Amino acid sequence: MADERDKKAQTDREPYDEEQQDTEGLVDENQEQVDSQGEAEDQEAAANDTETNWQQVAQDRYDQLVRLQADFDNYRRRVDREREELRGYVTGAILGDFLPVYDNLERALKYMPDTDEAKAWRMGVEMTLKGFNDVLTKFGVTPIPTVGTIFDPRVHEAVQRVDSDEPEGTIIEELLKGFQWKDRVLRASLVKVSTGQGTPEAQKSQTDSAS
Repeated sequence: MADERDKKAQTDREPYDEEQQDTEGLVDENQEQVDSQGEAEDQEAAANDTETNWQQVAQDRYDQLVRLQADFDNYRRRVDREREELRGYVTGAILGDFLPVYDNLERALKYMPDTDEAKAWRMGVEMTLKGFNDVLTKFGVTPIPTVGTIFDPRVHEAVQRVDSDEPEGTIIEELLKGFQWKDRVLRASLVKVSTGQGTPEAQKSQTDSAS
């Protein structure tokens, strides 16, 4: 009797066991699919991460190259500027040493008599002075304008103020010629400057003050 009940219970459980096995197999299969899909997604994410990292590396290298290029350009400009400043300093120093010779030639020509005996000497000094002027012009050295211009303390040096009929601040006489090279003053001009006291306006003002 007991054996019959056991057989009947086993018979009743067999469909349930089979159904459970099928269900477990389906679950396992679904889990494998999920795991495979997850692994694929992980691999794709890793690949995307790798690609993004390389893009960032490339961008970093490009930015570094741009900075290096900018630094090199700045260095080159600084070297060019320093070289130009050094060239200007050396050129100015050399030309400045020649200016006293130029002054002596001008002074000699100014006081040299123009007679038959000294005419040949005078012609030689004139040719020498002309050659000197040509060399200065070749190097870009130009004389500083003086007489008739307004006094400029950047290029002129006033040694005396005198009364004249010229407006105040006007240069009326040059005592020593000045020179400049480009925008660099090699030597300032020594000049006399008008006080403006000799002008009709100044004289009228003085008369009114006296009366």
